[in-house]
Amino acid sequence: MTKQVRILPSGREFVSEGNSTLLEAGLSAGLALGYGCSNGNCGECLAKLVAGEVEQTKHHDYRISDSQRNDKLILMCCSTALSDVGLEAAEARDVSEIPRQQITARVKNIQIVDDDVALLHLKTPRTNRLRFLAGQHVKLGGNGIPVSKQSISSCPCDDMNVHFQVPRLAGDGFSDHVFNVMKKGDSVDLDGPLGDFVLDEGSNRPLVFIAWHTGFGPVKSLVEHAMSLEHTETMHLVWITGDKDDRYLDNLCRSWQDALDDFSYTAVESGSADAKVDLEQLMTRQLKIRPENVTAFDFYVAGNGPLLDVCRKTLTKLGLPAEQLTLDQIEHA
Repeated sequence: MTKQVRILPSGREFVSEGNSTLLEAGLSAGLALGYGCSNGNCGECLAKLVAGEVEQTKHHDYRISDSQRNDKLILMCCSTALSDVGLEAAEARDVSEIPRQQITARVKNIQIVDDDVALLHLKTPRTNRLRFLAGQHVKLGGNGIPVSKQSISSCPCDDMNVHFQVPRLAGDGFSDHVFNVMKKGDSVDLDGPLGDFVLDEGSNRPLVFIAWHTGFGPVKSLVEHAMSLEHTETMHLVWITGDKDDRYLDNLCRSWQDALDDFSYTAVESGSADAKVDLEQLMTRQLKIRPENVTAFDFYVAGNGPLLDVCRKTLTKLGLPAEQLTLDQIEHA
């Protein structure tokens, strides 16, 4: 049986099903709820029950005082909704409210695709998960591994499993280690999250995502987060690569298009090792966005300098307000 959960003061709502904890259900729905260990030890996810009934379904070592109990404070990570529920709980409103963390994770899997990209899957400890916003990046390395900035390519709704898309770069220490040395079970230090390439959740405008090569990593994180929020407006995804063989997750993009009514996917081959694209022509012919209607959209662009320059100049010329264009320069994309 499903229960409706309303978070105050934001008024945002999500559904809790089965025995999911309130924290698990909220994160899965895309909310940036405040939490720490997510295991009942730290008390960071304390929330006030203002309506409905909950049940403690997990043991916790954190001691809730008598006065806190009288104030109806509960731990979201250890409580399950028995009815529709109202909670006063902390939510991160922007990147400044996400704490910087240092976590040692382990390699869950490495998959080499397209010979030039490694899909790296790290798993954090259950009691020390990575709290981040979709689209952010971290510094990876340590334990003998050269440190490198890498964009997170997964959704914050699964905070124990953190994914990255690492390009093969000749002479780059981190890249060499991932492709030639790293193996399942190795320890990797994460430092972050960092960056402000994040979704404007207060906007109800249609979304246009544009990525060049492994700039698809942070864009994928944003797309999956928008899906978890059940964003009801149209979403367009444009993935630009040198040729079709460089689109290492093409089937995933096509599956999104097949599953969602208001989602379109456009694959573009630039024919070179650079993101060369006529953006205005692309929008008009393939996305069916007329130049005079550009201001109705929010644009998110991740890639190398040339792509960002083209998008900035073209969209500014067409009158797009600066706050509706979010850019992420990916080094060695």
